Amino acid sequence: MLNRILIIYYFEKAANLLALLICSTVVAIAQGKKQDNLSSDVLMLNHSLKISNRYHLKSSIEQRIPFIFTNVSFFTGKVRARTDFTTGLQRKLNSSFTAAVGGMYRFVSRTSEQRLYQQIGYVQQTLSRVKIVHRVRVDQTFSAEETEFRYRYRAGAELPRSGFRTDPGEHYFAVLAEYLVKFQDSKYTPELRLASQFGFVFRNTNKGEVLLELRIDELGSGSENLFLLGLSYYLSK
Repeated sequence: MLNRILIIYYFEKAANLLALLICSTVVAIAQGKKQDNLSSDVLMLNHSLKISNRYHLKSSIEQRIPFIFTNVSFFTGKVRARTDFTTGLQRKLNSSFTAAVGGMYRFVSRTSEQRLYQQIGYVQQTLSRVKIVHRVRVDQTFSAEETEFRYRYRAGAELPRSGFRTDPGEHYFAVLAEYLVKFQDSKYTPELRLASQFGFVFRNTNKGEVLLELRIDELGSGSENLFLLGLSYYLSK
C-alpha cells in the first residue's frame, strides 16, 4: 500500500513538472528565431498476445512515409523513410500499474538501429468519464554513432463516447503530451510531443485510430517541428 502511494505521489510530481515544462516550451518557441517544419505519414500495426492473466506480449510494425508538398513553403527540410519492428513483454502489477521491457529494430537509409526500453505505466480512472494515463520510460538506442539515452514522461486523457469505458462498436477521443530529453555524445536535447487520437473499438475488440501529432525537437531557437498524420490498427488475442 505504501509503495503504491509513493508511486502515485511521484507520478503527480512528474505531471506537475510536465505542465511547467510545456509552459516554458511555449515561451521558448515564441522567442525562437529559426524553425524547420517537417511532415510525415505513419502507418502502424500493433498486436497484443495474452500469455497469462499478468503477462502480455506486445508487438508492432511502424512505417514512416514522408509527405511530399509542392509550393508549400511552411514545410521545409526532409524526413527519412524508416521501418520499425518493436516487441516487448508487459507485466500487470495490479489493477492500475504495469511494467514492461522490450526492444526495437529500425531500418533507415541503408543503415539500422537497435533500441532497448524499460517503462512503468499507471492508469487512473477518475470519478468522471475521463481516464488518465501516465507512462515513464527510459530507452537506449545503439547505432554507428554514439549511444543515445532518452528519458521520457507521458501523460494522457481518454474520453469514451458514453459511460466509463469504450465498449465494442463505440468510439473514443484521447489527448497526449510527452516530454523527453536525449543525451548523446555529451549533448542534451529536449523534445516535446503533443498528440490527439480518434479511435473506434470494433466488435472483435480490435481498435483503429487516427493520430495527429506535433513533435518539437531542440526546443527554443533553431527548433525543428515534425507534423505526423498516423493510422493505427490494434489486434488483440
